[in-house]
Amino acid sequence: MILLILNLIVLQAVPVFSITAGGLENAAARVSAAIAEKPVGLEDTYDRSLFHHISVQDLAGVLSGIYRANGRVTAELFVSSDTAFSGHFLFETEKGYRVPVAISLNPLTGRINGIYFGVAYKKDLTIAEARRTLAALPGKTGLLVLRLGEKPETIEALNENSYFAVGSAFKLYVLGALLEKRTPWIKVYRLKEEDKSLPTGRLQAWPGGSPLTAHTLAAMMISESDNTAADALISMVGRRNIEAALPALGHSNPALLRPFLKTSEMFRLKADNAAALKYMNLPAEEKHGFLEDLRSVRLTAAALRTSPFGLDKIEWPASPADLCRVMKYFSDKNDKAALDILAMNPGLNMPAGGFLYAGYKGGSEPGVLSMTWLLKNKKSELYCLSAAWNNEKDDLDEGKFFEIIQGAVTALAAQ
Repeated sequence: MILLILNLIVLQAVPVFSITAGGLENAAARVSAAIAEKPVGLEDTYDRSLFHHISVQDLAGVLSGIYRANGRVTAELFVSSDTAFSGHFLFETEKGYRVPVAISLNPLTGRINGIYFGVAYKKDLTIAEARRTLAALPGKTGLLVLRLGEKPETIEALNENSYFAVGSAFKLYVLGALLEKRTPWIKVYRLKEEDKSLPTGRLQAWPGGSPLTAHTLAAMMISESDNTAADALISMVGRRNIEAALPALGHSNPALLRPFLKTSEMFRLKADNAAALKYMNLPAEEKHGFLEDLRSVRLTAAALRTSPFGLDKIEWPASPADLCRVMKYFSDKNDKAALDILAMNPGLNMPAGGFLYAGYKGGSEPGVLSMTWLLKNKKSELYCLSAAWNNEKDDLDEGKFFEIIQGAVTALAAQ
């Protein structure tokens, strides 16, 4: 996924370029024409300010990569415009794909100064086809598409009750425990050095003692997947309290999440073979004490493994059905702050006009991909879509997974 967000350049004593009503459409046509094996004429299409952030050669590589993966663009479908100078399109390709595209123009030159390409997906993919394609991937995959309500209805399912390592999707349980334990959103917590983890996120660079509300920590944990925010909230709510809340949050086997790991603990365990092996062979109650002692081990990104390891022992196990139940918990609670936080980052491109609400949390690490949504369609019907992929032997093709799930989300919007 490529994201280029560039500032508009304002020059004094230069007349503002007059963009016609078809300016955005013309720009989209120029972008699509350059999606080719060997893109040409980029300097004539793109504003000079863009090339302060990406070279002509690198931009050409992005465009040619889109061409090789999806084929020649056959149509540019206008979706919406934010202003006279920015809009959204869907590019249809000869291989049957759609590529979400956002374009912004410099009002002084009329040239493109910002471009975004979303995840390409099969134009006519059905949810059933998404399930079959997901099932064919190497490793272990799972999917649940569920219509919520008094009598939940399964639309499609694949290994929906099997447990997967779900990465940062575990943060849904931290958010849920805040509600279950009635933690005030305005409660202030002072960041401790022992709470600082590794990225993703920004809080690990903040000064110790920084005052942060529960709401701020939750928003950073969900929207940016900030690991330090998650660990701070686990400290605020209490590990044992989160573990006690798991049945109410819909997890089918809470023992699998005991002890409820902090991200810093997971990183330390996966960086030390001896510690990991000892931890995995301890009884559950002894693991709690082991994790307390582990805090003295220096946390460093350089020691982390870049290959899958311990997915069934040093992770956060949950099934697609479990994750749909925790999303249903949020729906039933109807806490505006929690629902707003879940909607801050939709994860993938949400089809224009397809959903009235999209709450999301995903997770990834070597060998792990997980994506879960709470969705409300135009008929105000509630759905959950949860998908997971684990493979401890080989690297995961993130692009393929995102393509399949983007297609499933788009198909669900059309129902």
